[in-house]
Amino acid sequence: MPYTIEYDAQTAVVAVIYRDDVPLNDRLRAVEEVCSAYSCQKPLRILVNVRELDMQLTYEEQKYFGQYLANHADLRNARVAVLHRAGTNPNWVVDSFAFMNGYLLAQFDKRSEAELWLKAS
Repeated sequence: MPYTIEYDAQTAVVAVIYRDDVPLNDRLRAVEEVCSAYSCQKPLRILVNVRELDMQLTYEEQKYFGQYLANHADLRNARVAVLHRAGTNPNWVVDSFAFMNGYLLAQFDKRSEAELWLKAS
């Protein structure tokens, strides 16, 4: 599986870790897994780790996925921290389209800062 989902009960943060090439169908599956297991949490706090992601989605797929995230009913009140390497975010197109469509997310290159932002809600 090109992604893993981990839940930290102490912080109530769901971490989605992408590794290597993650095709669109796997990304959609990851969203559905997170939503089916954790959407009852208010707010749903998600840490998306793209540090090891090798972005192979087309521009149109990235745009679609960003809009999908922003329009997903179970993610409407979610807080999402995207964790990437300093100076580079392979997920920037997805993040941009999601944000432009109302998805609450923030960019981080330090996990500790991402976790602080998630806890502040």
